[in-house]
Amino acid sequence: MEKVILFQTIHGSRLYGLSHDDSDYDYYTVVDKVKHRKAKYATHSIIGNRDSVVVDFGTWIEQCKQGVPQALEAMFSQKAEVDEIEWFRWAFHVGSNEVFDRYLRTIKSFAFSEKDPYKRKRHSLRLALNFAQMRKAGRFNPTLARTEVEMISEMAYWYPEKVYATALALAWE
Repeated sequence: MEKVILFQTIHGSRLYGLSHDDSDYDYYTVVDKVKHRKAKYATHSIIGNRDSVVVDFGTWIEQCKQGVPQALEAMFSQKAEVDEIEWFRWAFHVGSNEVFDRYLRTIKSFAFSEKDPYKRKRHSLRLALNFAQMRKAGRFNPTLARTEVEMISEMAYWYPEKVYATALALAWE
């Protein structure tokens, strides 16, 4: 049974506006139902400089409802290469405490991460900006404006405590 691609978008740094010359190409793909034994379908593969996530529609929606940042970034992407469900994506909004709690936990985790701290602190601040938009409108644009990229790139050099405090301020702005 061949999978039908419902939606595909560039993802990761190229979606956020944080890419550089050596950045890989991340893709997020949503397919229709997949015949398999597991209740959920999600795969991740890296081939050369292409990093791909493929999920079935049901798994993706469940991840969005749970507040998985990568799933919501795909949902609200404005850089789709295939979009057979645009009507659905534009109608989708979030606002549950479960989603907000997950974002706040992820913002904190990234702010204090010792693994690749500069990159993780940028993600903490980026997620805070997304959170603020999502809290107000039920959705967000995962692609940052040039001024936002510059701002979080400078702030990512700060101590983790200051990054976290700033991220919280941005989130609740």
